Amino acid sequence: MKSNRLSLLTTFFSFLLCSLLLTGCLGDKNKEEHYQKAMSYLQEQKDKEAIIELLNAIQIDPKYAQARYQLGLLYLKKGDARQAFDELQRTATLDPTNLDACIKTAEFYLVAQKKDEARSGIEQVLRQAPDNKDALALLANLEMIDGKTDAALTAIDQAIAASANEDRLYSIKGRILTAQEQFAEAEQAFVKALELDSKKPINYVTLSSYYVDRKELDKARATLDKMAAALPDSPQPYLQMASIDLIENDEAKAEQHLLQALKIDPKNSKLHVAVAEFYVKKGALDQAEQMYKDAITVADKPEEFEAQLANFYFDYGKFDQAKEMLAKVTKTNDKIAAAALVKVKFLLKDGKNQEALDTITNMLRDYPRWGELFFLKAVAHSNLKDMRLTKESLLEAIKLSPGFAKAHSLLALLALQDGEFDTAKKEAATALKINPRDFQAALTLSKSVLFSKEYATAEKMFSELHAKVPNNVEVLGSLGLTYIALQQESKAKEAFDKVMELQPDNVKAFTFLLQIAQKGGTKQEELIKMAEAQIAKAPQSGGLHILLANLYLATNPDKALELYRKAQELDPDNPQTYAMSALVLTRQGKTDQAIAEFNDLLVKHPKALGAYMGLGSLYEQSGKIDLAKGAYAKALSVKPDFAPAANNLAWLIAESKDGDLGEALRLAMIAKQQQPDNVNIMDTLGWVHYKRGSYSLARSELSQAMQKQDNMPILHYHFALALYGDGKKQEAITELLKALAPNQPFKEKDEAAATLKKWQSEQ
Repeated sequence: MKSNRLSLLTTFFSFLLCSLLLTGCLGDKNKEEHYQKAMSYLQEQKDKEAIIELLNAIQIDPKYAQARYQLGLLYLKKGDARQAFDELQRTATLDPTNLDACIKTAEFYLVAQKKDEARSGIEQVLRQAPDNKDALALLANLEMIDGKTDAALTAIDQAIAASANEDRLYSIKGRILTAQEQFAEAEQAFVKALELDSKKPINYVTLSSYYVDRKELDKARATLDKMAAALPDSPQPYLQMASIDLIENDEAKAEQHLLQALKIDPKNSKLHVAVAEFYVKKGALDQAEQMYKDAITVADKPEEFEAQLANFYFDYGKFDQAKEMLAKVTKTNDKIAAAALVKVKFLLKDGKNQEALDTITNMLRDYPRWGELFFLKAVAHSNLKDMRLTKESLLEAIKLSPGFAKAHSLLALLALQDGEFDTAKKEAATALKINPRDFQAALTLSKSVLFSKEYATAEKMFSELHAKVPNNVEVLGSLGLTYIALQQESKAKEAFDKVMELQPDNVKAFTFLLQIAQKGGTKQEELIKMAEAQIAKAPQSGGLHILLANLYLATNPDKALELYRKAQELDPDNPQTYAMSALVLTRQGKTDQAIAEFNDLLVKHPKALGAYMGLGSLYEQSGKIDLAKGAYAKALSVKPDFAPAANNLAWLIAESKDGDLGEALRLAMIAKQQQPDNVNIMDTLGWVHYKRGSYSLARSELSQAMQKQDNMPILHYHFALALYGDGKKQEAITELLKALAPNQPFKEKDEAAATLKKWQSEQ
């Protein structure tokens, strides 16, 4: 029995062994069959079928290096960089003798700025083949990036010694010699590359670009003329000529050359887009739109170009057309990156900032070096009032896309708001150099010059802007401020009068007109008539009613109270009206009566926000802070995003001993999101930041407030405190002196004076 059992076991294991061997043999055979089929498909240029066969081979043997190598080359041909890298890197690991795979992997690392990994791969190749020209060329590029031009020159000379007739090696040498400022030798190298292969467009482009960089434009044009003669079917020489034309600001010639390029290659969709972008920069939007449409017409796969047209429509305010085109694209292909970009822009337009950020984060996984994504990320952070992350994103956008004018322009605006005028000027000037039609950059640059107290230059710049956009209220207002700084009140009045013609409810401009009139000796009765006449032109302006009420406050408090209440009806979200009404009632000694009236109103209308605000203001004036907090909290229970209540409650919490500053910040942010341009709310948010020790954020917020209303001493006082907290002591003293200017009373004036005395004693 025992021997029979042993015999059975022996037979079983023999069968198992044969099965395993047979499976292995069959597996090897099958993988080779798949591989050979793939090679046949490659010869027939059937790339998709070849990829399927190579994947089948790898499924059978994951360590099949040759199949992975061919698959990597196919992915590279398709433009799928991520999968190409994965396969080529795996090939290099499985078969280090595959030098081409090792070199291509090192190239990927170098592009990704992983220089150590790139160097390791290059050295691995050179240990096996010290004269490998491709590895030496890659090493030369790596040394160039590291600033080691001598080492780079040594490497490229060794490559040339190994392959003296390869044109691209001389092009690399020319770049190295240019970096070393050996310009004559560099030119010889570029010319040699062109002599070796005069049919390769890049050799002409490289040489002409060298001449452009050296400002030898005649030589550049001569090179491109030779290119046009040698390559009559290529649009490239005319595209390069257009670039030179634009350097010389000759848009007419640039357009001619671009259209000549299109004539040569009329079915090139990307070329149509390039011409469209030229027309966009020129401001010829109808022609740009037509070029995008032409690109769609000639494209084999039009979705990408439809997405670009949707983006064009969005950027120029044609939102309905953008939505229509976007819907068309996503119905056909919902994976188009440009379409996803437009979706993000719509999210930002609709105020869905966090959703936009989430989408951007997902997109950056696939497109980590897309500068515009970082710009949109900055916009989202800016909308959410996170200025630190806004700046970080902008700097990354500029790093990835140095020629992105919008990023420079927004960074300039942020610097202006922070009072960093030199940075603002620099970034705005850069934006304008890239895009001379960037109006926001021009305005930011002009304002930076104004706030730098370069008044004569500012007047010239604003006047030039005014000539281009004569009915722009912001330009006119800034011009008026400049004339005030230059003490040219008549010209200032003329500018502000024009603002009021265009925008009859512009409170800021009218405030300056009242100040100019008062300075000129106009009596109070006449100022009142001025305000009444302006209200007749803009009867729905709450702000103008407040100005008129302020004029009546000293002489006719009943009339002032009537006007404040009218302002409340017109603009119930303005916290100033409630505060001023409470002030009048308190001065009249009618606090209890006012409180009773508001409570009676709440019995009838428990959701009357105005009543809660009135109560809160009265309690504040009476020093009943806890009751005031309760009133504002009840207003927020009715409407959680009610800006006046959120603002006032934030202020009271910040001013309370051991107040919850986190809650104060949350409330102030709610108020700011609802009313981003309200000066009082900006002051509250800035003050909360100051109390939390976030001095730079406080400075940013208060600086924005002062740009909108520079004649409020409390803003200068708070801004001075933020500057001092941030270590800018001399600037703080200067700002505090502005707050304490004569004839500018404010509640904290004595406290501010004591603070100034203390700071000056510390000097």
